[in-house]
Amino acid sequence: MKRICRMVVLFFAVLTLAAPALVSAAWIIDFGINTPTTGSISYAGGNTPLVGSNIQVDNYIGLDTPLNNGVGFNLPNGILNFTTGALIGSTPYTWDFGSGGSISILNGSTTLLSGSFNSASVAKTGELFRVAFSSFTDFKNAELAAFYGLGEYANLPWDGSFNISFAAVGTPPGGFLSSTVLSGDVMNTVPEPGTLVLLGSGLVGIAAWGRKKFRM
Repeated sequence: MKRICRMVVLFFAVLTLAAPALVSAAWIIDFGINTPTTGSISYAGGNTPLVGSNIQVDNYIGLDTPLNNGVGFNLPNGILNFTTGALIGSTPYTWDFGSGGSISILNGSTTLLSGSFNSASVAKTGELFRVAFSSFTDFKNAELAAFYGLGEYANLPWDGSFNISFAAVGTPPGGFLSSTVLSGDVMNTVPEPGTLVLLGSGLVGIAAWGRKKFRM
């Protein structure tokens, strides 16, 4: 029993040591939407999705990336389009949308990212509605990923989210239409593999220690 307790203590010690790295170690590509911008965001009511069309994306920057950390670029023809999953519920202040649909950011004819939603919500604050809590999975343009030292991850899924503010009139679960898109950003992250290796190595070491002890 003492040996088992020691293994449990060691296990949580490894998790404790690795946790800060797991939380902070992420490579980020952030796409910025500056105000004022073009485009629209709408919800038609009933069992329909949230739709964003031709929303201007102004720039992108790499944060904590292996290469070109902090280097950003303007997008002369950046456009965000998205369609979430259908409405799955609402409160007096929120519209909640489910998984599915699609999301993409284009720069002219070049697709910078494309993917599908896990979830999305719109929150009401007075007559201002803010798209929040969105979550999606996407894949990156190979050249964009390579510029930030992440080329090997271009064909692997990234975690994405966006937060876009816009003006519209409506009350959940009723529909709304906004042609006044304000500001926001679209953020993508890839967990740094080194932290996972650290955690895995610690667990393997604990397992080996346990086998040795129980054989004695």
